[in-house]
Amino acid sequence: MEMIIGLTGSNCSGKDTIAEYISKKYDYKRFSLSDIIREIMKEKGIEPIRENLITFGTKLREENGNGVLAKKVLEKMDLDGKYCITSIRHPDEVNELRKRKNFVLVNIDASQKVRFERMRKRKRQGDPSTLERFIYLERQEYQIEGSGQQLRRTANMADVTFTNDSNDITTLEVTIEDLLDLLHN
Repeated sequence: MEMIIGLTGSNCSGKDTIAEYISKKYDYKRFSLSDIIREIMKEKGIEPIRENLITFGTKLREENGNGVLAKKVLEKMDLDGKYCITSIRHPDEVNELRKRKNFVLVNIDASQKVRFERMRKRKRQGDPSTLERFIYLERQEYQIEGSGQQLRRTANMADVTFTNDSNDITTLEVTIEDLLDLLHN
């Protein structure tokens, strides 16, 4: 039976950590809409820093429709598998994914301070080095129309929402198990 868990939420809220746990423990195949953007950018020789991801993702949506990234991921999926999809940032991506049976959208959030500290610890190329720059870039993700990222509108479409302010992995794992119990029953 197909099961698709979509994860949306603010930057560094824990989406990838949650997806990794679900994929390893429960054998869900993992996809990231941002990875689709990174693959195309790599082919074109564009540096995969956050600003470029935002700009290039917007351009892809403008040229190919706002649900293009979800469509590209769906093309890679069987009708009978278990999937965890991260980096869902536009309502039309949710709408595309909802066309499949058993799709559930989960919104994960955390306080801005906690998320900024997590970002600093992960040391990903292109991440902002100051809180001010982090906040500036985050504002770009909260558009309310058009082809840019619309994280707030996407989060409002979630079937389940939870806050992940703890940096304790055991606490997060308990929360994930509770979430999976809820989703599978």
